[in-house]
Amino acid sequence: MLTETPLLTFSRKHIKIKNGKKMKTSMILCMMCLVLFPIVYLYPEVLTNFPDMGKPYELRIDGGYIYITDQYSVLVYDINTFKLEKRLGNKGEGPQEFKNYPKITFTSDRLILCDIYKIIIYSKDFKLIREINLHFKADRVIPIEDNFILRISKIIDNKEYTAFMLYNSNLEEIKDLVIEPPDPGVYEFLITPWTVCRSWDDKVFISRPKKGFYIEVFNKNGEKLYQIEKNVENIKSGEKHRKLYMDEILYFVGRRRFERARERGIFKKPMREFLPSIGNFWVLEDKIYVKTYDITETKQKYIIMDLKGNILKTVFLPKVYWEILTFSKNKFYYLEDREEEGWVLQALDLPR
Repeated sequence: MLTETPLLTFSRKHIKIKNGKKMKTSMILCMMCLVLFPIVYLYPEVLTNFPDMGKPYELRIDGGYIYITDQYSVLVYDINTFKLEKRLGNKGEGPQEFKNYPKITFTSDRLILCDIYKIIIYSKDFKLIREINLHFKADRVIPIEDNFILRISKIIDNKEYTAFMLYNSNLEEIKDLVIEPPDPGVYEFLITPWTVCRSWDDKVFISRPKKGFYIEVFNKNGEKLYQIEKNVENIKSGEKHRKLYMDEILYFVGRRRFERARERGIFKKPMREFLPSIGNFWVLEDKIYVKTYDITETKQKYIIMDLKGNILKTVFLPKVYWEILTFSKNKFYYLEDREEEGWVLQALDLPR
């Protein structure tokens, strides 16, 4: 009776290949994994470039349009042809003009642009609905159906607090949502916790980074529904975080103000041993995207959750300044400044 010599003969440390030499088991298993489970390298797709764009501050996608804040205007491009369809706003103090760069938010049927002194409301086909001049300074305006959340400064016992206040459509105060006491280390440390407010449909999401990885969720009437709280790895601060902070400040304020800050020694401040758990976050298309301070030389870690806070995935994505990034239909979109091409719009498919 003939017996067949096996192709592979296993031992604890080696695999003997028929008519061949012994090879280490770990080496063979590694080779098998590469065949059975190939490594997928994700590369961004270059969609278009904007050679005439000055200094973008914010990138958003809604419906069939790409919205980019470029200095004092919002440029609206067709998402398929990348043709400029509309320019909203300009520098100035008159109608449909801004003193500062406008921020972009949406409701189901409206587009809201605001700076710290003005709110302008458009329909989704860019018709002006209403323009509101604020009689006080608001760092951020978040629409929630017909109401607004305003981020303002509030003086309590001679101390400046950050407050997120709910107002009705006539900007009459309804109630406080969150009042954050001043951070005792805001002038002592380089990177401090930053409270962020977002809205989606009829819910408001406010991060509380002083409490750790903590996001409170409210309804349109300002009633708290639940909180999202996670135990995540503490990120220890390092010089790479100092460089990230300096790069972002340079981009945001410009070279002249940056150099004045450097001369005053601002960037020599120490950092806390551990950084905030939430650097920034967005609520888009029924998902929460949290940017963390877990970084490499070129990448930054994001935690993606559903609206209840269940973690769907974590992913490292290209480092991008401030808010010139967004997420839509399982893609990560971002702008990158290239010397010869100008600002380049890129998209990266997120892993399923």
